[in-house]
Amino acid sequence: MSQTNAMELVEKLYGTKRREGLEKYSVQHPRDVVDYCFLHLQKDNIRIIRLLNVAILHDVVEDYAQEGYTVERVQSLVGLGPKEARLLDLIARKEDPEYAYLRDLFAIEDGVIVKLADRIANLKDLQKWVDKEQGFTERALHLFEKYRYETVAMLDLVILHYGEQMQDPDHPISRQVELLQEVFKDLEARYKEEKSKN
Repeated sequence: MSQTNAMELVEKLYGTKRREGLEKYSVQHPRDVVDYCFLHLQKDNIRIIRLLNVAILHDVVEDYAQEGYTVERVQSLVGLGPKEARLLDLIARKEDPEYAYLRDLFAIEDGVIVKLADRIANLKDLQKWVDKEQGFTERALHLFEKYRYETVAMLDLVILHYGEQMQDPDHPISRQVELLQEVFKDLEARYKEEKSKN
């Protein structure tokens, strides 16, 4: 079987699908996640490649497992190493209770970096959607309500386990938490304003 690179696989699967509520192509989302991983702050090239591949592929197993794109198949197609495959498996949502999923993922620093990057990208897209609609649509409101619980749980886990990284302004997690809190605070204020109208 000939190998493909991670972005080629994502482009093949997502094609011209759009991000919900936006005129933006879905293939842009993994690129955003890569940007919010702050890979330029990493010094270990092997780790950079691992984070890059998982950031690009993070939704593939979740969105396409029913079509045969399991962790094992993606690992084979892209040529992922064992650490990459394990991280990809951890980041794909399971049927377990939400907190168990986050707890397992946040036990690994690379998992934290990819998940925080994904959450920043999702919330920034939601911000754009709310801006475009000049308020929350019913669907956008539902999404933010889901994100609210998860984001608070994620920040709690980071504070609990990654205090040292948060104190280092040159660590990706420190940059990510600052950015995530900023975007979340803005959406939370808009959400409360929306709810006060009803």
